[in-house]
Amino acid sequence: MFKLNLKIAYRNLLKNKFYTAVNIIGLSLGLTAFVFVLLYINHEKSYDTWSPALNNVYQIREHHDFFTPDNKVHWQDKNDSRIAGLVREHLPQAVAVTELEGEFSFGNGFSIKTDHADPIMVKQVRDADSSFFHVFSYHFLQGDAQTALSNPKSIVLKHSLAQRLFGTDKVLGKVVKVIIWRGDKGQSLTVTGVVADPESPQSANFNALMRTGNRDKDPDNIEASNYCEVYAKLNAAADTTVLNKTLQKIYIDYKKALLLKRKVELKDFYTNGKTPGLKAIPLREVHANPPFTTNWIEKLKPVVAISIFLLLISVTNFINLATAQSVQRAKEVGVKKVLGAYKKQLIAQFLMESALQSIVSLFLSIVFIELLIPVFNQQFKLELSFFGNIHFYTILLQMCCLFVAVTLLAGFYPAWMLSGYNPVAVLKGNYENGLKGVALRNALVVFQFVISVTFMITVAAMHLQTAYMSNKDLGFDRSKLINIQTNYEDDFAERLKRIPGVKYVATTTQLLGNAFNVPQEISYKGNKLNLNTVTVTMDALPALGVNVKEGRLFSAGRKQDTINSVVLNEAAASLMGKNMVGQTYDVKNDAKKLSFQVIGVIKDYHNEGFEKAVLPTIYKVTQLGGTSMTNNLLVRLTTDNSAAIIKKIEAEWKMLYPDFPIAYNTMDDAFKHVMEDNERFTNMIALFSIASITLSLLGLFSLSIFITKRRTKEIAVRKVLGASNLQIVNLLNKSFLLLVVTANLVAWPIAYIVIRKWLDGFAYRIDMPFLPFAMASVVSVTIAILTVSLQARKAAISDPVNALKYE
Repeated sequence: MFKLNLKIAYRNLLKNKFYTAVNIIGLSLGLTAFVFVLLYINHEKSYDTWSPALNNVYQIREHHDFFTPDNKVHWQDKNDSRIAGLVREHLPQAVAVTELEGEFSFGNGFSIKTDHADPIMVKQVRDADSSFFHVFSYHFLQGDAQTALSNPKSIVLKHSLAQRLFGTDKVLGKVVKVIIWRGDKGQSLTVTGVVADPESPQSANFNALMRTGNRDKDPDNIEASNYCEVYAKLNAAADTTVLNKTLQKIYIDYKKALLLKRKVELKDFYTNGKTPGLKAIPLREVHANPPFTTNWIEKLKPVVAISIFLLLISVTNFINLATAQSVQRAKEVGVKKVLGAYKKQLIAQFLMESALQSIVSLFLSIVFIELLIPVFNQQFKLELSFFGNIHFYTILLQMCCLFVAVTLLAGFYPAWMLSGYNPVAVLKGNYENGLKGVALRNALVVFQFVISVTFMITVAAMHLQTAYMSNKDLGFDRSKLINIQTNYEDDFAERLKRIPGVKYVATTTQLLGNAFNVPQEISYKGNKLNLNTVTVTMDALPALGVNVKEGRLFSAGRKQDTINSVVLNEAAASLMGKNMVGQTYDVKNDAKKLSFQVIGVIKDYHNEGFEKAVLPTIYKVTQLGGTSMTNNLLVRLTTDNSAAIIKKIEAEWKMLYPDFPIAYNTMDDAFKHVMEDNERFTNMIALFSIASITLSLLGLFSLSIFITKRRTKEIAVRKVLGASNLQIVNLLNKSFLLLVVTANLVAWPIAYIVIRKWLDGFAYRIDMPFLPFAMASVVSVTIAILTVSLQARKAAISDPVNALKYE
């Protein structure tokens, strides 16, 4: 019976090539989008799964506000290095604890030089203590975990980096020179191990792991802190609730003792809602819980919803196209029932047809995935693969479940409907009693168009918001401005100033693409205010091209500007009051009280994405711009023809720092990077929108065929009685127009809620636009009428004799 059903299903699909092709292409598009999401989810869930021993590894997080983007307290993965010793001494179940230098997003890595070779920049070269490989169980290809970091001045390489540096992994005992920053003389480190690159991604990732000795000791000054990541390996998997209660008690006792040495009370140190805290989270949860940014699960929710909707549209299309053929299949069902076929046998036959189409669609989706995955990887900065995936068999199992689900969703209703025909009625030519579920088919078309119209409105609104952000005044002039990823140094700065075409050379701690905020509590007219502080050189604000709203900027001719003069941005000036130029405020520094005078107010300028409001900020100058450790060196050019000037800058750099390659970017590139995520998401929604509209039109086309065939005799009678072709077309369009208008009425509030929620994620946004709603309605109605009219015209111009000659 199975073989017979398979043969019949195959012949029926070949007989109806057009419907089969539309079904398969539609389903394959929906499946392709869904499988891409499955690939991404499996990739994200695979973090830190490369060794079973990692189940007992935990990351320690401290509750503090150091180096936060909003100057607020967060659970951070960067802890005071003393926390490692605290956990090691006071947590009995800790088998090993390690300190790992934090990974920072700015910079282009460290320079690594081998004998007789040019230096190369390598990212994720990190410093650790001797216990790192006692916590993380890497597979050593050369050397061993017990001794690899037992001595300072040693380095362990990943296999991929060893091949890149030496062309082989047999590198034990070789020496490499690591230069951390441009003025660093470098340190020679001996290669003591080579580890295999794990198959799955890692949270505590590295390309090279050094032990310089810097992580072996804590600062001597009790008021100084050295921040790093801390990981602990426990003797068994622990209940994190109980574990964190223990850590919290240990931490509070430690903070009390530490603050007592500084003659400060715990309650006086933690004010304004700040609270002490220490906790551990399992390593497998680290990637899904970043300290400041939205986790991948939250980011993926709208993408998952969109892919599900697209798959449902594909399934809906399948159902509509299957029911559109019901007139043709009615007599077949009637004859089989007369010959003794049972309903369950007919259902099995129709489900077999659905299964054949689903499996072909699944294979076609794999072809689409292989073709599109390079674009997908490039767009989302991933390294996904299908056949080379380490979770290949898991994905195959998921696809098998998807195949079963799609087959049942798409095939069961048509199978049940077709197998339920009354054989006597259909063999007499009366299909009306056999054709049920018109209301459901109409509802499916409405459902399709609700999704499509929602997509169209959302894409248009996102485009308007993106255009608004692209054209918004940033508060500074980003053209002809480059940022060299280095600290300010007088000799190099003076060399650059002598290059023709260079107008300013400066530094600041706050710049688009690389900003770190330092909070400070000030006292102004008896009120305590928390503001952000930014340190700059004299030329930094002119180099940025900021707009002065009141007063003046810093001047090299005024010595007082390097002592206690400050400039405010508009946000800070609004917070403090009006007419701020000439006003003073106080800052408590240990037992001293320092006074600062406001000399100017500048327009707010953006240094982060538009999701965040510009912080109320104080700008001040000290001898070296407040801090020389900014990793920002601004160079303002006088011409758009920057290639020749940049070559001269590179030559000056190479002359001073031959072992450290220069790294820089333009502010235009930095702005593009800030906009990248939003543009990527908008493009993805646009792509899904096009796919959903296409599939919805196919669904509408299928239903128009169904309705036209069902009303063939009615149309013929109307023509005989004198109806014109235009009247026939209008008659058929009328019912479909009602469906599309209904879909628009349902889609509008849905789209409004979606767009409002999305726009609420931006501190700077457009008002809710009306144009996308009107445009989507006009477009959807127009293309629906055109689609239906094609089939309606065909019915209208047909000869009525053909439909009525057997009556």
